[in-house]
Amino acid sequence: MAITLINPPEKRRVWAGIAESMSYGVYCFPPLALMYLQASIERHTSRRAEVYDAVVDDLDHPEFERGLRKYDLDVVGISAYTHSLPDVQLTIDAVRKINPNAHISLGGPHAIMFPDYAIGLRGVDSICVGDGDDAIVELVQALDDGRSLEHIPGLWLKERGSGQIVKNTARREPRSLDGQVWPDRSRTRYRDYWVPGAKQPLVTTAITSKGCPHSCPFCFTYKKQYRVRDIESILDEMEHCVSLGITEVFFVDDLFTPNSQWAMKFCDGIERRGLKFNWGYKTTIAGTTREQIRRCKEAGATKIHFGVESMHNEGLEQHDKHCDTDDCHRVFRWCREEGIRSVAYIMIGGPLETSTEQVDANLEEMIKLDADYAAFAIYTPYPGTEAFEHGASLGLYPADCWDKLMRDPLCGVKVPVCWEEHLTREQLLDALKRCHRRFYFRPRFVLRQALALQSAHELKRLTNAAISLVRLELTRPTAHEAPI
Repeated sequence: MAITLINPPEKRRVWAGIAESMSYGVYCFPPLALMYLQASIERHTSRRAEVYDAVVDDLDHPEFERGLRKYDLDVVGISAYTHSLPDVQLTIDAVRKINPNAHISLGGPHAIMFPDYAIGLRGVDSICVGDGDDAIVELVQALDDGRSLEHIPGLWLKERGSGQIVKNTARREPRSLDGQVWPDRSRTRYRDYWVPGAKQPLVTTAITSKGCPHSCPFCFTYKKQYRVRDIESILDEMEHCVSLGITEVFFVDDLFTPNSQWAMKFCDGIERRGLKFNWGYKTTIAGTTREQIRRCKEAGATKIHFGVESMHNEGLEQHDKHCDTDDCHRVFRWCREEGIRSVAYIMIGGPLETSTEQVDANLEEMIKLDADYAAFAIYTPYPGTEAFEHGASLGLYPADCWDKLMRDPLCGVKVPVCWEEHLTREQLLDALKRCHRRFYFRPRFVLRQALALQSAHELKRLTNAAISLVRLELTRPTAHEAPI
């Protein structure tokens, strides 16, 4: 029995927040979730699992289907994000076309957050509604032995023909992640992935936690239970990365640092083991201390990403950031003084920005932070968030628009990709261009990059980023709908 884990193409994704031109060629993250499932299957069963990543080669759907025919599709796991549902449905259809008898199981954020819609998708046999590491092992073992799947916790099933749905009991998720098996990156094309702003030739991503303890009203993150991995397990994984020649790691957790003490212990562990690698992480302004920044820098950290979102106190309060603009300036000043690069995430065009002048004022205040990099995004009312409910209550879009897309991902229904209470799509796209132009074309930024340039691969990544800025300038506004 063959097991194939699929990261679908990204050709019909509902792009929101940023233009599609700002992602292609700028980053290519490894499919971590599938890699963890692969490791768990191979650790706990006698079966081998293969990961088929359509994104790393930027495959379109015909190319993806041709490649899919090289795999034995007995059991197929597909990673699903709500914004990628058109691609997910086409992927399911392709698998079913090649092997009508394949068992197709859906996992990922969409299956967890919208299980009733996920199990209803055409061609799906089962979904995992929580942590998949143990559930997929039991699924594989049961299919291998010819046993029923109706008693596997955390799995929902759909009977073929009748369409009857069986909702198994929820799986009790462990309070810690100490027993989690980390992926073997030698089984992946680890040399072909990259992240923005990386300085080393070989870079990867990793996680130290699951979930998020915060409740930002705009956020689309699964927030059920925040759990942190054992530090020694993370360090074991880092040793494996270094053994492959990977010398830079970006921790993609929604929140890398549960507290400063944890960060200090992590740094102590890196030095105790004598590990030499660069790393970066995402965190909050409110949870950052100067001592933490300094200690992380000493242990190899080179970059910290901060979810600033707004440089007005009213905006920070609306986004529940638990800090003010003085705190933001203080933390970014610490980064400069301690010699670590900083990245500021900024959203534009939210409910409080009622004019282009206010957007520009937010931009000018953000530039005063003097961050090394900025990631601008248009405020987007994602499904299942407070922001979406607010917009629906104002009549900005039908309350059931996302429900229609989730029931039939290929229907072409319009869904909101920006907040159009005060500014039009055209104005917001112009503002996004202006923000990038104003920040990245400053002589100060260009000079910094030139002075920091150390290798050919850095130059290549900077060139790709520059090309993305040109593509953004050429982007024209389109209807807020799934690009079918």
